[in-house]
Amino acid sequence: MVLTDYHIHSICSNDGHHSMLEMARASHEKGVTTLCFTDHCDLDDYLTGKPDPNCFSNRDRMLDMYAGTLPEKPEGLSLFLGLELGEGNHDPARAREIAATPELDFVLGSLHSLKGLADFYEHAYRSEAECLKLVGAYLDELIELSRLEFFDVMAHIGYTVRYMRKAGFNADVSAEKYPEKMRELLTNLITRGKGIELNCSGFADPLIGAPIPMADVLRLYRQLGGEIITVGSDAHRTHQAGRGLADGLALLRQLGYGYITVFEKRKPRFIKI
Repeated sequence: MVLTDYHIHSICSNDGHHSMLEMARASHEKGVTTLCFTDHCDLDDYLTGKPDPNCFSNRDRMLDMYAGTLPEKPEGLSLFLGLELGEGNHDPARAREIAATPELDFVLGSLHSLKGLADFYEHAYRSEAECLKLVGAYLDELIELSRLEFFDVMAHIGYTVRYMRKAGFNADVSAEKYPEKMRELLTNLITRGKGIELNCSGFADPLIGAPIPMADVLRLYRQLGGEIITVGSDAHRTHQAGRGLADGLALLRQLGYGYITVFEKRKPRFIKI
């Protein structure tokens, strides 16, 4: 089984806890053979929702740490540099500028907050009706993001689920519940040659116990002709390295996928599973 991880964080992310070398070694110990760092660059401040002019202030640190990690990485581990670029639909021009960083192999397009609002992680949820309204707005912004060109793969479709369930509300982001919006979102990505991510962090979360996005979204993506799919642990600590990757591959095989995708210098390459 070939384990790849195209969503992992280091201390170059504000919520990261270990160096790239520490995360690389921990991943390699879990059997990962291809790893791409995707540290955060969110265009908006996660507490206020206001534009953050210093959103890419970690650029030099990230590039320097990656360059220093390459000669020290475990033998047999292929290492690449990416970025998780959040809220790109809030300022597409700035997102394009950041994504054009020539050293990047891969760009995840993500959405952690709605325009003018704090990160979903920080939101105080009060009712299921409120959650459903927010999910609808979240999908609308994902559709907006899906029309842009700066990223390669859309990250964790259904990011909202963990935090709403933690608050005691069930607001799943599924193809069954939102068929029209999900079909439009996935069709936009496929038409533009973009992929989706199978984020495996949900397998280890007792509140979810499932992939992000949900299996029916992964199934619909394939039915619509989607082929580009990356797999990621979304690890922020060494003990999370490699989490759920084998479960993710097993699910993809069950759904009829024959390949996963890796990127180098923004170009996709397909690996048989």
